[in-house]
Amino acid sequence: MTRTVGKIIHDGEALVIFDDGVAPLYADLVTEVAEKDGIVRLSFAAITQDGDGIPQANVMLRLRLPKDAALSLGKSLQALDK
Repeated sequence: MTRTVGKIIHDGEALVIFDDGVAPLYADLVTEVAEKDGIVRLSFAAITQDGDGIPQANVMLRLRLPKDAALSLGKSLQALDK
């Protein structure tokens, strides 16, 4: 079931936000931060441990963002500390 959760202004245009209830992902580590041609690559991993008892970091999410969206994400994260 799709539900409308609000609106956001982006580049002066109002966009309707839809939320399909996607399950949240959990990450312990940032494993990649790189930029090329204005696209920022971010990868995240979760620490797991199989029956052998050896901890490992499994990549569970990769994001590709335009640089301005990545910088906006960084500013939003920094605002959490204020």
